[in-house]
Amino acid sequence: MRQFDGSADNAAGQRYPAEGAGGRWPPYPVGGGSPEGRFLSGAGNPLSRLVAEMKERCAVALVQMQSATAALDRAIGVASERRAHHRGGDRPWPLRLIIPVATAAEALTAYVAMEVLVATVALAAGLSAVTAMVGAGTACLIANRRLDRLSVPPLARAVDVAFVLVLTLLRYVSLEVQSSDAMAALGGAALAALISALALLAIEEVVVETSTFSVFVSRVRVWLCRHRCSRAEAQLGNCQARLQATGAKFQQHFLDFLLKAEGLSLDEAQQRAKELRSAVCKVEGIGS
Repeated sequence: MRQFDGSADNAAGQRYPAEGAGGRWPPYPVGGGSPEGRFLSGAGNPLSRLVAEMKERCAVALVQMQSATAALDRAIGVASERRAHHRGGDRPWPLRLIIPVATAAEALTAYVAMEVLVATVALAAGLSAVTAMVGAGTACLIANRRLDRLSVPPLARAVDVAFVLVLTLLRYVSLEVQSSDAMAALGGAALAALISALALLAIEEVVVETSTFSVFVSRVRVWLCRHRCSRAEAQLGNCQARLQATGAKFQQHFLDFLLKAEGLSLDEAQQRAKELRSAVCKVEGIGS
């Protein structure tokens, strides 16, 4: 049996119980608490508070990522459902802004036809607006037939062509009265007819080939949710990295404490340091 002087024996007696029957010291101190408790309440207290702060940040980041992921799943579900019920093409909805532009072009060319035929400018403007709306409505009706996978009746096409031809004739008469030059009037009427036909065709094709506003909004929402989810994931990864770095520092400090202050063997100190780090740095839903 090893011999100690009185002071050393008293100090050892405060930390450890009496020697056991087998001639070995108990592996853990019982009189003054465990080395883990002494470390956490003493030299390791600042690091343990820092670890607790990192864990709180990780928990908040985890909740944010879970919320963002759930929102993304809901947005994808809504977008898929709306796309399944969509009859048209997948071209972006903003292309439908062509429709008011084409309708305005139709109204302007119709105003040329009405200007000389009516007494007042206000009446000419009103008639041209009504004419443009009728033309755009006819194009939308034809587009709706195509969206329903139905054949377009020849009569509908004939009405559309007759609409353009009548307006072209009226434009020619109006331009001839204003310019007194038949060739200039004919050229102007032909140009206006081309603009009118292209405008009506553009309205029809845009309605058929583009998505609706609700589909567009659902896709935008999915994009925003993906961006939010990526940002939350990056934030969580950053918090985890900082927690891991702080945990490694915490483990090293505790290992030094066990070796220098507690006098434990290297293998036991490493094992206990690893276990304490795993317990202290563990975050529910993430792990240590």
